[in-house]
Amino acid sequence: MSRPKTGRSLRQRLMRVFYPALLWIFWPYLFLRLPDYPGAHITFRRLVNLYRNRWEINRLRITLRSLPLKLTIEPINVCNLHCPACFTGDGQVGRARKAMPPDLYQRLLDEMGDYLWQLEFCNWGEPLLSKQIHTMIRAAANRGIGTVVNTNFSFPFSAERAEDLVRSGLTILGVSIDGARQETYEQYRVGGDLDTVLANCRLVQSTKRKVGLATPQLVWSFHMFPHNVDDLPRARELARELEMTFFVEKGWIVGEEWDPSSSVEFKDPMVPFPCIFLWSQAVVNIDGGVAPCCGTFYPEDDMGQLRLADTTAGAQTFAEVWNAERFQQARAMYRSRTAAAVKNHVCYACPATIVWDRWKEYRAHGGDPSTFDPGFTMNDSFNYFWNRRPPGAAAPRRLTIGTR
Repeated sequence: MSRPKTGRSLRQRLMRVFYPALLWIFWPYLFLRLPDYPGAHITFRRLVNLYRNRWEINRLRITLRSLPLKLTIEPINVCNLHCPACFTGDGQVGRARKAMPPDLYQRLLDEMGDYLWQLEFCNWGEPLLSKQIHTMIRAAANRGIGTVVNTNFSFPFSAERAEDLVRSGLTILGVSIDGARQETYEQYRVGGDLDTVLANCRLVQSTKRKVGLATPQLVWSFHMFPHNVDDLPRARELARELEMTFFVEKGWIVGEEWDPSSSVEFKDPMVPFPCIFLWSQAVVNIDGGVAPCCGTFYPEDDMGQLRLADTTAGAQTFAEVWNAERFQQARAMYRSRTAAAVKNHVCYACPATIVWDRWKEYRAHGGDPSTFDPGFTMNDSFNYFWNRRPPGAAAPRRLTIGTR
């Protein structure tokens, strides 16, 4: 849906005007520069894969020789909280609740580890509930891969576990803390305890000093909603006290975006660009299902299936799925969405695909880049995936997050 331009911040308006043009003007620099994946070791294989990947996305190649630069995996798909804008928190049932089989993870590392720049250990569950998380991180770090864990950290965490986590080689530990008071924090992190979260952050920082390591870098991730706006100054102060990098972004909600005129912005602007999940990033779930992106939840939308040890069905390698029919169909939509019309495909009606299609048509008719309106925000993108339900799936509860 369209948004009035008067409701956008100056940064959003400038991004809309200049971002597409800058991509082409500075293409040589953008092509050659190294990606921002902290903790990754630069190797010949990673560089070759990086530049091959960038060439392929620039050419909108449908069949790829490159492998993803970043991999998101689900160590475990259970969670201790009930966040209202999360499939798991809402009680949706998509896959069996369990941990990722160690042999599946090892196969992914064996095939992709020499090419990956970053491995992210989180999707729809709480990764630190996995008993194998430290071992998994260490295996990736030993291969020179930058590692990221995003956690709610609202559960008991011992000094022993803290030391295991610090010594694992984890690069970044993101902690979702959406408030500086319990009464505001718990409106979104339903069932969470703010004091426990802060105590765990202190424990990790003190453990780093104890063992003499600088990582993981702790990041306070503050998702802003109407009910926690007033907590922002105190949250920044607490983050400084805890020596945490502070990051604030607008929180998405089920339904209409809250206060479109707010100066607080979503993490990523909605700009016309080929979806990075179809060329540069990948998501593998606990059951071997390869998702099209981090927005999907149900196995019905998977692009393919990796074979598990106790089954004979599925692909033996990730590369087989990466270039299988459904990925090729999705990439083809960026060349011609009409010609590649597979309307039941999750990517067909995705806002990212539609924005690119609109952009191509707009520019083909001589449209001024400064007046192009994608017609979507990241809140619309979230709602697209949130409202997509396979037959028989329960309707979302649509919990209200609270108001200031």
